[in-house]
Amino acid sequence: MRRPTGSGYGAARPYTRPEVTEANLLTEWSRLLFASLADAGVTDVVLSPGSRSTPFMLAADAEPRLRCHDSVDERAAGFFALGLARVSGRPAVLLCTSGTAGAHYFPAVIEASLANVPMVVVTADRPFELQDCGAAQTIDQVKLFGDFVRRFYELGSPDAAPSALAGLRRLAAQAVHFASAAPAGPVHLNARARKPLEPRQADTDDERALAERVSRLLARPPVVAHQPVAHPSPDAVTAIARRCSQTERGLIVAGPAPLSHGRLLPLVEELSRRTGYPVLAEATSQLRFADGDDVLRCDGFDAALRAPAFRRSARPEVVVQIGGTPVSSGWERYVAEHDDVTRVVVARDAWPDPDSTATDVLLGDVELSLRALTDALAAHGAAARAGEWASLWREADRVVWAAVDAELAWGDELGEGEAVRTLAERLPRGSLLMVGNSLPIREVDTFCPSHAAEVGVLSQRGANGIDGLVAGAAGSALAGGDLPVTLVLGDVSLLHDLTGLAPAVGVDVPLVVVVVQNQGGRIFEQLPLASTPGLAASTMAHVTTPHGAVLEHAALLWGHRYAAATSAAELAKALDDAYAQPGCTVVEAVVPPHGAAAQHARLFAAVEQALAG
Repeated sequence: MRRPTGSGYGAARPYTRPEVTEANLLTEWSRLLFASLADAGVTDVVLSPGSRSTPFMLAADAEPRLRCHDSVDERAAGFFALGLARVSGRPAVLLCTSGTAGAHYFPAVIEASLANVPMVVVTADRPFELQDCGAAQTIDQVKLFGDFVRRFYELGSPDAAPSALAGLRRLAAQAVHFASAAPAGPVHLNARARKPLEPRQADTDDERALAERVSRLLARPPVVAHQPVAHPSPDAVTAIARRCSQTERGLIVAGPAPLSHGRLLPLVEELSRRTGYPVLAEATSQLRFADGDDVLRCDGFDAALRAPAFRRSARPEVVVQIGGTPVSSGWERYVAEHDDVTRVVVARDAWPDPDSTATDVLLGDVELSLRALTDALAAHGAAARAGEWASLWREADRVVWAAVDAELAWGDELGEGEAVRTLAERLPRGSLLMVGNSLPIREVDTFCPSHAAEVGVLSQRGANGIDGLVAGAAGSALAGGDLPVTLVLGDVSLLHDLTGLAPAVGVDVPLVVVVVQNQGGRIFEQLPLASTPGLAASTMAHVTTPHGAVLEHAALLWGHRYAAATSAAELAKALDDAYAQPGCTVVEAVVPPHGAAAQHARLFAAVEQALAG
């Protein structure tokens, strides 16, 4: 295995091809690689068709411990692998041919890197002698994904030396380890293959000896890489606990987090009981739609914090943030206006503080950090205080949900709010809900209180893009066992990932894709651009992109069931029917094109008026 340091391969290239006497070298090399990946814990391989990847595809397919999935589109394949890993916690392997194929993985690689989702990418490549000479389907694939991967390994051309074979097995274990270890993320293996690419049997003594060496290597127990445990700083925990025990006006806010954060709920509730601080949990935090104890919550905090008078009256002294940066626009304004308070970010290894106003970043295993913090509070004798602060947030939550209920009680007309509320109230208990960017994730937070559902929530809040949402949901459905999976996304997001409907064909649990059809990206109508004086409707169309596409055709293209709904009653029936049978159903919830902006304006105005009163 040789790892070139440069990006070009001219006359001074660092590799000289040895004489190969074993015709089965590539076959055995590929077998060793994929069997070693399986030994390291990989269970799923997502394949995209191509010639140069043939020997690796055959090796993956022949390994009984690996489940192979096909995707003609590498971009969809990448997000499908992300969906598998989000639920299973294990990296899926992506395999593609040489040339531009690997470049289509890039959006998923970026998301995996920023969201700390494990992934192993194997790009097949031409041998060194075909670089920089006009050879077909050949590009420089060395460090193709730049700094977005945790590790890059150039495997070089197959080598029969015992040390090279042992090194390949070790690199497979390293790839899985560094993809899974904190901070989890993608690892890239570049695997070169020289023709002939087809499998070869061992016919000569040298070939039989090579096959035996590989078999002996695979018979040895694989190396086990033990994950380190990151403990928080005891001094920091003590100081933070002391500050919290002395302060009534505090908050616990929970932003986007992986499914594993669901087990933190008892600790967060204990923290709330010890401090008296209200819990402000977004839908993606895993702490919103969960069956927990009766602690002070304010699920409607985003709407409340959009009211300037409430933001002024609710000035905090301490904020404890758990998970990623909250999506809430109201929270963003609140933090900006109170940037001089003690704000503690509890994080594993990331640094979720885009406002640059955190006073403390408590790094370490989040569960250990919260446990240490609650223990320290107990040692200080801290106990919840029932005062004006708690009453302020309890009343704000009541006001917000009264206003939401009044807004949704207008009738059976379907708007964004009615669509997500109807969906939340019909989600199967314990199932998985995936929320798309940009508008759906905000609508769920705005219109769905914690009692509306009890589900795990998946999201793509690494790069916050709309890429690959359908493919990701399909991967999550395959990894989730018998759990139904629901995806709610916008129509533009669906159009951006039509090929993501292809891997959904293999799903054997209810996979319900709810498309909020408002003819474009209507989030832009709630941004400052929309209120620019003199801005023509035709100019706004460049960002809202109304399309006129018939989405039923997209569902039928892949043989999926389809239903349309223009009222809350129709949507409820379509959802009930979809959950009653396995496989993918596309449900199109048709809402007025400009309804979201108007609905939000009415709701936030009503909340502001009620809080002022």
